[in-house]
Amino acid sequence: GVVAPRSYDGTTWATAGGTQLGAPSPTAGATGNLRGHYKWKLVPFKSDATRKIGSVASAQLLLEDKQASLAWTADTDTDVVGYEVYRTTGVGAIFYFVEYVDGRTTVAFTDNKEDDLILENRVMEEHGDAPPSGIYKVEAHKQRMWYFRTDTATQRGYWSDPGDPDSVYAENNLEFTDATSMGDVIVGAEGDFEGKLVVFQERSVWSISGSGDIIGDIPDWSRVRSNAGTGTVSGRSVVRIPAGSKFVDQNGSIRVTDTVSLAYFTPLGDIRLFDGENDLVISHPLKDAVASFNYAQRHKIVGINDPEHAEAVWCFPDDPAGENDRCVVWNYRWGVWYERDWDFACLVQLESASDASILLGGSNSTSTGGHAFLCWSGSNNNGSAINAQWMTKTLYGVNDQSLPALSNTKCWRWADFMFETEQSVTLTVEWLQGNVPDTAAAVSSTSITPAAATILTSDGDSILTAGGDTLVVSEASAQIRALLKNSSGDYLFDEGMRLRIGDNASNGSWSLEGFALGYQILPGLKRRMQG
Repeated sequence: GVVAPRSYDGTTWATAGGTQLGAPSPTAGATGNLRGHYKWKLVPFKSDATRKIGSVASAQLLLEDKQASLAWTADTDTDVVGYEVYRTTGVGAIFYFVEYVDGRTTVAFTDNKEDDLILENRVMEEHGDAPPSGIYKVEAHKQRMWYFRTDTATQRGYWSDPGDPDSVYAENNLEFTDATSMGDVIVGAEGDFEGKLVVFQERSVWSISGSGDIIGDIPDWSRVRSNAGTGTVSGRSVVRIPAGSKFVDQNGSIRVTDTVSLAYFTPLGDIRLFDGENDLVISHPLKDAVASFNYAQRHKIVGINDPEHAEAVWCFPDDPAGENDRCVVWNYRWGVWYERDWDFACLVQLESASDASILLGGSNSTSTGGHAFLCWSGSNNNGSAINAQWMTKTLYGVNDQSLPALSNTKCWRWADFMFETEQSVTLTVEWLQGNVPDTAAAVSSTSITPAAATILTSDGDSILTAGGDTLVVSEASAQIRALLKNSSGDYLFDEGMRLRIGDNASNGSWSLEGFALGYQILPGLKRRMQG
C-alpha cells in the first residue's frame, strides 16, 4: 500500500493511468455568454466511433460576460478524426459536452454556449486522469474502482469512470467525516453489499448508495454514517457472512441472521456483525481470547470466509506478538466458536479446476516468508502435527425441575460418548473442573479407540488408495463410557465440569455424535461449601 496504483494486463505491471493529450489553453475572447470559473477538456474521437481518454484539464479561467478561445496541440494518432470539447459550468466541477470539432489537425475552438444549454448534454466519462498516488485501499463497486485514503486525506474516497479503473477525475471524491469522526482513518471497504458500498474506518462505518449519475451538476451518491458503535482494525478483517447464520447474543440465546451480513474485528477487542445499519457483538464465547490481541499490530489482522466448512476465520497477533500467531473460528452453521492452530499472515479463498472452494494461507514468518499453504490438505502444517480438539463450556447439569443446578456441588461419575470415525484414531478424553481456562490442566483423562476396520477384498486382501494408504472405515457408531475418576480413584466433585477431547495428531477423522453425563447432585448450600 501507500504507492501509486498499478495495473496488470496479464503480462506486464505498469503504473495505472494512460497517455493523455495535452491540456487546451483557454483565453478570454469577445463579449459573450460565459460568466464564472471554467475548465475545459478534450476527448479525441476516432474513425471507428470510439473515444480515447480525455486530455489534461485546462487551467481555470475566470470570465465575465465573455467568450472563450481554445487552442491545443493536435493528437499524433492518425486514427483520430476530431475532438469532443467538454466544459464545466461557471460554478461547478462536472464536465459537460459542448461541441464536436471535426478534423484531427483542427486545433482551435470558440466556446460561447451558456451553462443552461450544456446541462442536459452528455457528462464526460473518459477523464483520463491517473488514480491518486499514495493510495492505501481499493475496492470495486458499481462497475467502478474506488480508491481510499492517502496520507494527506485519510477520510477521502475517489471513484473512477465507469468501466475504466485507470481514469479517476480528482474532483470525483467524497469525504467520510462528520463532527464526531474527525481524525478517523479509512481502513477498508466492501463493495456491492446489498447494493451499497460500505466504507470502514477505525471508529465508524459508512455506506454509499446511488449510481454516480449526475443530477443538477451533482453526483447522486448518498453518503450516510451508520449506527455502528465502532469500526474495524483493518479492511482485511471484514468477512461476508451468508443469511441464515447462527450466533450467540449477549444473553446467551441462539439467533439467526435474516440477510447477508459483514463480520469484522474491532479496535475494542471483539468481533461484530453488521447488517448495513447496526452492529452487534458476537464473539462472547471467546471474548477473552479475542480481547488479548496486540493493538499496536492491529492492521495485520486478517479474516476469511470458508463456505465449504461454514466458518469465518480470523488470525491475529496475540499481545505482545508482532505477527499473527492466534486464530479464532466462528462456525456459523452451528453457532459455535473455537480456537485453531493457524497463524497465517494472509488468507484467500478461491476455486480450482477440481474444487469449488479452497483456502490458501500465507506464512507469518518475516525471516523465511514466501510460503503459501493449502488449508484442509493433509494432517500437518509445514511438517508440524495438528491436534484437532473439541471442548465444552462449563456444564452444570439440571435439577428435578429441569433448571440449571448452579448452586449445588455434584459428584460427576461417568460420561457416555457416541463417536463416528472414518479411520483408526486414538482419542483422549479429559475432564476438568468447572470455570477453568481452555488451557487448564485436566483432573484426569483416558484414551479410547473407537472401533474401525480395514476394507478387504473377497479374498482378504487390503484395498489401497492411489497413494498407497489402507482404506479404513468406521464399523459403526461406537458408544464408549469413561469413568470420571482421577489416578487415586476419586470422582470429580465440583459445581460444574468441562470436557475436552482431542485426537493423537497423526491420523484419523472423527466426529462426536453425542454424549450423556452421569452425576449426583449434593443438595444444600452447606454441602456445596464443604464440597
